[in-house]
Amino acid sequence: MDKPKILKILDWMTPATKYPLKKYGSARIVRIKYTKGFYLMEGVAGYDYMHVENKIPVTSLKINNETVMVDEPSHWLGMKKLAEKSKGNVLVCGLGLGLVVHALIENHDVRKIDVVELNKDVITLIQPLLPTDNRLFIYNDNAFDKKWLESDYDTIILDLWVRNKNKVGLAGLPDADVIPTDLLSAFAWFKLRYQKSNVYVWGMYNKDLNPAVEKEPIYLKRREFTKNKSI
Repeated sequence: MDKPKILKILDWMTPATKYPLKKYGSARIVRIKYTKGFYLMEGVAGYDYMHVENKIPVTSLKINNETVMVDEPSHWLGMKKLAEKSKGNVLVCGLGLGLVVHALIENHDVRKIDVVELNKDVITLIQPLLPTDNRLFIYNDNAFDKKWLESDYDTIILDLWVRNKNKVGLAGLPDADVIPTDLLSAFAWFKLRYQKSNVYVWGMYNKDLNPAVEKEPIYLKRREFTKNKSI
C-alpha cells in the first residue's frame, strides 16, 4: 500500500477569499472555517489528504441554500491545474465561484474564454468579482444547447453541479440527442461533438479526463483492498 501524500496547510487564500459576503436571488456567497485536522485531497496535485494546521477561511457558493462550490485547497489547486492544461479557445461549462476563470486569465496560451452558466443569479453575483479581461465572455445559457457546437474550442472544461444521485445540473434540453445524466455521460456528449478538443471534467478521478487528479485517491484503493481481503 502506497504511503499517503499529505499537503500541509498553514494558512489559505484564493481569489474568492476577498469576495464580499452577499446574496442575489437564489445565489449566495458565504464563508466558513475549516478547523485543524485532516481533509481529503482526492489525488488532486498528487495529494491524498491535506492537514490544516490552523483554522482557514473557505468561501462557498450556495444556490437555494445548497453548497455547489467551495474554494478549499483541492478545488482551487484543481482549477489551477485545469487552467494550466488549457490552451487556445476555451469553453467553461459552469461558472461557480469563477475560480477557473481567475486561473485561465493567468494563462497566456489561452486566446478566448467562453463561460456558459445556466443560473442567471450566479452570473449577476459572481461576474462583477472577476478580473476584467478582453478574452472573457460569460453567457446565461445551457452548455448542452446545440448552438455551442457551432463554435471551435481547443479546450472544454466541465465544472458541473451534480446533484440528486449524479444528475447533472446543466443537462436537460429536450432537443438534445443525448441528455447527460452523470459526469461521464457529459464528457462523452462533448467529446463526441468536439473530437479534436481536450475535454476535462472536474469531479472525475481519471487523470486522462481530469488532469488535476495526478493519482487515484488512496481511499478508493483501500476500499478495493478491504473488499478483496473480505472475500
